[in-house]
Amino acid sequence: MPKTHSQKTELLEKYKDILKNKTGYLLVNSDKIDTATVTKLKVQLKDVDANFAVVKNSIFKVALQDTEQPLQTQEIDGPTAIIYFEQDPTGPAKLVKETQKTSKLLDAKGGVFEGEFLSAERVMQLADIPSKEVLLSKLLGSMSAPLSGFMNAITGNVRGLTMVLKGISEKKA
Repeated sequence: MPKTHSQKTELLEKYKDILKNKTGYLLVNSDKIDTATVTKLKVQLKDVDANFAVVKNSIFKVALQDTEQPLQTQEIDGPTAIIYFEQDPTGPAKLVKETQKTSKLLDAKGGVFEGEFLSAERVMQLADIPSKEVLLSKLLGSMSAPLSGFMNAITGNVRGLTMVLKGISEKKA
């Protein structure tokens, strides 16, 4: 059923809002995916602060042009869905890769993160990167390791001196 002019305008504004106000988005092929898989994926995406929506290509391409998105994203064709997110792109990318492995129904077409175009291959590479929280905890551990080693070296010398003095005092007693 064709959309009215007001529905198209409303949809265009929704797409522009997503493209302007979100950190990034992934474009996926949506022609083979079934309702059960979409429902499961939407629930999982909510857990990583992301959303899923099927787009109307002609209107979405206008929104891409109006918001000055990378030219590669404007070359989409066929049934397409968008997964848009606020913060970390690795969570949604992991879910796309996991869904692709289990059902073989979802293929990444590309995406954009902080204004930079991501090819389908780069989207799949994102799925292999640990989440932001894991990376930050590794960084913190790496930063605190030298300090911990220094403190162990200092306290080790004091501990050694204490043990020698204790041994001498026990020998005299």
